[in-house]
Amino acid sequence: MLCFVERQARILSNVAVSVTMTVVMTGGMLFVHSGWCDNFLQLWLADFLIGCCIAVPTGLLIVPATSSWFALHTDKENDYAEPAFQPFERYAKLAPA
Repeated sequence: MLCFVERQARILSNVAVSVTMTVVMTGGMLFVHSGWCDNFLQLWLADFLIGCCIAVPTGLLIVPATSSWFALHTDKENDYAEPAFQPFERYAKLAPA
């Protein structure tokens, strides 16, 4: 059974998500633009490698920054924070108790 240190797990998770998204996006975009052709896998592999060279470093930089930002702006005292938009709140005041 594999057991990672927390820092290793975060890095590997970021890399895995980046690679997975690159597989899906490059394959999907190539299929939409070119359709299925004889050399689809060869074309896709080239796009995939270029995409990984961009996605993995970007993921390693962006994910920790966004995680820190959201952690900073998260209400940790309450399990439930009031939503910013409550469209039917004004109607609740009109309803009989």
